[in-house]
Amino acid sequence: MGHTSAFSQKVYDVELDVRENSVVINNTALELIEEEKHETAVRILESVLKDDPSFHPAYLNYYRAGKNLSEKTDRVVEVLKTGLKIFEEDDEMAYYLGNLFQKENRYEEAIAAYTEAINYSKVNGEDFPLVWAYYFNRANCYLKTNQYKKSLPDYDYALTLSPGNYDVLTNRGYAFYKTDNSEAACEDWKNARQLGSKVTQKYLDSYCR
Repeated sequence: MGHTSAFSQKVYDVELDVRENSVVINNTALELIEEEKHETAVRILESVLKDDPSFHPAYLNYYRAGKNLSEKTDRVVEVLKTGLKIFEEDDEMAYYLGNLFQKENRYEEAIAAYTEAINYSKVNGEDFPLVWAYYFNRANCYLKTNQYKKSLPDYDYALTLSPGNYDVLTNRGYAFYKTDNSEAACEDWKNARQLGSKVTQKYLDSYCR
């Protein structure tokens, strides 16, 4: 489930019955997340985080449930930061932390978290299917803070990892437009439309006549 192959981990001694209990609770939490019972999932995962802090899936599933509960954002941030102290260089966890910061419009913190995720992915391997989104989301934060030139290399690299991704093309087109490269912008938006984007037509109508 996670990108767990290469990051280093602090060593904890865990009783077998504690770990077995963690697995059962985690599987129950997954079912609750599927049923969109996020509050209950978060509540039962708290006991795993307390009793078995080296059980990696609990952190990822706490995020998956907690991200849907605005009142839990600070707690989810705290949980992920704790996880990153235990599972050092875990790019997936750093990426989720960036997502929480971006959702809160805390763009500098989001950029820092995505940068950590990117750096860790260079160690852990870029074959993990979420890695393109590390670059895409860092670029989006640059875009939202008017750092258009900085966003372009990240959009470029996201496209090398996820070719034909129309969301990346759409946003790169906007970055091109804001850096006075209308020709490249319109080309990206045309390609995005051909690939199935529903939002690029408004850009083509407004800027590419």
